[in-house]
Amino acid sequence: MQFDFGIPSQVTFGSGSSKKIGQVLMDFGAKKILLVYDRGVKQAGIVDKVKQFIGEKGIDMVDFSNVVANPPDTILEEGVNLAKEAKVDCIVAVGGGSSIDAAKAINILLTNPGLISNYDGLNKVKNPGKPLIAVPTTAGTGSEVTAVTVITDTVRKKKMVIAGRHIGATYALVDPELTVGLPPEMTASTGLDALTHAIESYVSKFASVPSELNSLKAVELIYNNLEEAYQNGRNQKARESMLLGSLLAGYAFNSALLGVVHAIAHPLSVYCGLPHGVANATT
Repeated sequence: MQFDFGIPSQVTFGSGSSKKIGQVLMDFGAKKILLVYDRGVKQAGIVDKVKQFIGEKGIDMVDFSNVVANPPDTILEEGVNLAKEAKVDCIVAVGGGSSIDAAKAINILLTNPGLISNYDGLNKVKNPGKPLIAVPTTAGTGSEVTAVTVITDTVRKKKMVIAGRHIGATYALVDPELTVGLPPEMTASTGLDALTHAIESYVSKFASVPSELNSLKAVELIYNNLEEAYQNGRNQKARESMLLGSLLAGYAFNSALLGVVHAIAHPLSVYCGLPHGVANATT
């Protein structure tokens, strides 16, 4: 038996874990950070909470809030310029997969030359970036624990899958409390994204014993809790189970990879503007 299995991120999971972000940043020696998020997370009040936890440790912040769904390459330059001008020494991503993927791409370009399209593919990123802390607010992509970022190439009209070394988050603070306010439609679409990850990684020809264990547990958790999380979003147990299922699915597909559903879903998002989870669910 032979297999490769790896996870790029250290993880702290549990209710209230996001409150530890200030101490985590201090442990990395952070003095000034780039905070990456979208307007929806800001409107939900989550960004202000995270900023409070960071500010309590006296760490300066520069905000980049222009993240959109299916993040395009055109938004990255502003984030990179902000980070360089402010001389940040760490990046924090707060939000769903779009915010985390955008932060990963910005981090790549801080230490590697040229356009993000130069790194489309596997193991093309040569230089490590700065410490990147991911704080997910959806139970969907698992981006907080994968060595992958997906960015829309607006010239070639395709989703670039940039994967391998020097891409994943350094640390993930996975707090179910941050998903409690997620609207039902977002709960459904992101949950089905996570379920797709679990199923596709399980049937992948690259599946292994550790990936299969994570895939199966993820399917169990998501199948048993997605409907309840959708119908009763304040059910803490359902939210916790969904976020754990998403996390484990990320563990699985980071090594086992994905399949035809994602291959079809990516162009649906690019050409039809569908949110990634919805594209997976309808494929």
